[in-house]
Formats: sequence, C-alpha cells, structure tokens
Amino acid sequence: MSRVLMTGLLAVIFATGCHGPDSAVPDGNEVIIGIFGGMGPEATADMYRNIIESTPAATDQEHIPVLIFSNPKVPDRTASIAGGGEEILPYLRFSLRKLEEAGASFIIIPCNTVHYYYDYMQESVSVPVINMIRETAAEVLLKYPDVMRVGLLATSGTISSGLYNRELETAGYEVIVPDDSVMVNFVMKAVYGIKSKTDPRVSEDLLAFAGQHLAERGAEVIVLGCTEIPLAYNPERVDRPVVNATHVLAQRAVVMYREMERGIR
Repeated sequence: MSRVLMTGLLAVIFATGCHGPDSAVPDGNEVIIGIFGGMGPEATADMYRNIIESTPAATDQEHIPVLIFSNPKVPDRTASIAGGGEEILPYLRFSLRKLEEAGASFIIIPCNTVHYYYDYMQESVSVPVINMIRETAAEVLLKYPDVMRVGLLATSGTISSGLYNRELETAGYEVIVPDDSVMVNFVMKAVYGIKSKTDPRVSEDLLAFAGQHLAERGAEVIVLGCTEIPLAYNPERVDRPVVNATHVLAQRAVVMYREMERGIR
C-alpha cells in the first residue's frame, strides 16, 4: 500500500472512529468531572485517588468519567495574593476553559488557596465550579456542630485571605491558626517540602508539631485546608479529629456527578 493511500486511510479512521457496529459510542450527554490541577501535581493525583476511593464500583465501567487538566505553570497562589497582582488570572481562565471546551460538566480545583479567585473563576466558565472552602466548612458544621474552636492548617495565603475564617466564623466557630513562627518554620516549610519531594518524614514531623500546636491552643478539630498537607499529615500523631478538604471535595464531586447523571437520563 502506498504511503499516500495509507495516510488517507488513517485520516478516515480518525475522522469516523474505529468503533465496530456493536461499540458503545458516547452520545454527547455524559456527565464528566473536570479537575483543574497542577497546584501541585501530587495534590491533583491525590484528588483523583480520593474520587476513585469515594466511588462505589465493582468494575471499571462503574467508575466516573474524569477530565484532568494539570497546569503547573499557574503562578504561586500565596505569592500572587500577597503581591496583589493579576498575572495569575489568565492562567486560571485558560485552564478552566480548556476543561469546559473538552466537555467537563462541572469543575473542581484541588487547591484551597486559589479559591481566593473563586468569583473570577466561576465567571470565566458557564459550568459550575464547586467551592472547596464552602464545602469543607459545611462538612465541619455537619460532623462537629457542638465544637467551639476549629484549628486550621493551611498556607499563609489561604489564612491571610480569610477564606476559611469567613465561612467558619459565619457558622459560629472560633478559628485557631498557627502563630507566625510556626507558619513559616513548620507549615510552609512542610508544604514546599512536599512540593519539592523532600524526605516525607521531615514534612510529617513538621506538620505533627503544627497540629499539636493548634491542639494546645484549644483547637477541638483540625481542618487540613491545603491539598499538600494530607499527603504528609499523620492524624495518629495529634489527638484531634481532622476534616480533610481534599476528601470533602472528592465526595461532593461524586454526589454532584450522581445528581447530574440522574438529571439527564
């Protein structure tokens, strides 16, 4: 077969698809979860793992269709908030629209700090963007309605933005955060250590100290409000229950998928 004929044959195959007559061809009405990740990549992988683990499935076909766009080029969120610049905005819009154009029915973002830009991100696309901060605060209220003080382990950007404080204080909680020296020398050191793949035991030790610090300051439950933190935080080393924002968002995504799936069938 000539090279020209072979090229033409391949073009026809890719244009029409190579499904047999009995293949199940998608009809365009499928619900698909979109994950805007890359902030950071390990946290994105952890989010997908959480979705898999939150899905009751006995076969491959019972799992949920997911689109992941991992864009590690997004500028540092903490630095962007501190600097007050807008250079991050085109990266957010571009990434969200990539997922929408690819067919995402709704979008989740496994990065707490970037939710500082939530309103802008939601306005950038026509599909829903689930708000990780609100869902996590709602989970705290659901599971721990009687506690008074909630400890927050998060990046300095998330804490300085007041994202969790607003949601949790509105629900009636007092929010306990690490003091400045613990933030710099333990929490942020652990977060950037996880991103750079330093010895995970070092990050675990740093976060255990930070968690105990919150417990000693009166925290009755601890929110893991940074998607890197669950990768190294060992809840057995701190005698306080935790609410993992990554897990909360994954579970909410699974529920929303089921709700949307029922709505179109």
